[in-house]
Amino acid sequence: MGSRGLLGSSFIAAAIAAGALAAPAAQADPLRVCADPDNLPFSKSEGPERGLYIELAELVAKRLGSPIEYTWWLTHNQRRATRNTILQGNCDAVFALPAEGEYKARGLQRTQPFLELGYAIVAPPSFAFAGLGDLKGKRVSVQIQTPPHIFLSGQEGVTISSWRSADEALDALARGEVDAAIVWGPVGGYENSRRFNSRWRVTPVSGQGMVGHVAVAVRKGKDALAADIEKALSDLEGEIAKLADKYGFPRGKPVELERRSSLSDTAPRVADVPAGAWVAAADRKPAARTKPAEEQPPYAAPAVAEARVRFNDQCSHCHGKDGFSPVQERDLRRLKLRYDDKWPETAKATIKGGRQDKGMPSWKDALDEQQIEGLVGFLKAIQK
Repeated sequence: MGSRGLLGSSFIAAAIAAGALAAPAAQADPLRVCADPDNLPFSKSEGPERGLYIELAELVAKRLGSPIEYTWWLTHNQRRATRNTILQGNCDAVFALPAEGEYKARGLQRTQPFLELGYAIVAPPSFAFAGLGDLKGKRVSVQIQTPPHIFLSGQEGVTISSWRSADEALDALARGEVDAAIVWGPVGGYENSRRFNSRWRVTPVSGQGMVGHVAVAVRKGKDALAADIEKALSDLEGEIAKLADKYGFPRGKPVELERRSSLSDTAPRVADVPAGAWVAAADRKPAARTKPAEEQPPYAAPAVAEARVRFNDQCSHCHGKDGFSPVQERDLRRLKLRYDDKWPETAKATIKGGRQDKGMPSWKDALDEQQIEGLVGFLKAIQK
């Protein structure tokens, strides 16, 4: 055997002794993330801008030493999105869901909040805004059936221009049809910086249902992963602030738009949110306390149970969970007491036509006849 062979044999023996030829270490499990593929400024599956949530997920995965995998799901309804993605086991985490709400009971746990989001007023720099009084005599565009729309509908001296989307509300401002727009802050800030060359000032506002926090949702049973993600989020606090600035999210202390009362505060549901499936606005304060579980009305019938979910998604920000509000005129369990046997017809007409004088918008363009009938059926189940 030549010297090359002897050297090779000696090297192999030494390497084996030192463990150099041991099996490679197992690769870390991937961080599986569900996200909307077309929902900037939050997420995008491709292109030069990926969105704050995607960039944050990548930073978290890097901290965890894990590769990242995505399940993309186009969505306009948050509960349907979670039901068809993370709750089906297609991923382990969602960036991000409301930090408040009922998701924990539906198979998810959440980290501590990592970002505050809310609505904002978008207006020319010359428009001085320090509170509700500055909107008197002004024309304001809003997205239909959002908390700003509902709130401003009950204010005298403010002319409301309502639109199907935040983009349309901003377009009305660009055309000079209104003096200001109040839209979902991340969308208003992002569109202002990208589409309108930062021509406006974007000021965050607060009020009932207008400010909330987001967290990362993780499947129940993934306690170690949830703890690791929460630690990474804490370490990345500075990077999250930079991402918020990059995508134009309005920052700073919100201007109080509505004086809130602890008696009327209720946490809004996901239907309040115009921005997409994975983010929602939520009030800073806890939801109004509901009746004990043993006093809750029966919801056994499938149609009533489905209508109950829709009601709590779309109506509870004003009327409280399951129609119970400590504000008597908003307590929908008393309809029969107020309107006698004709209350179902009154309720149906009110849902369709709204009551602008009371701040309730029309729902006839958002709900079909069957959905409205379903809501009336739910209201029947909760009457005293």
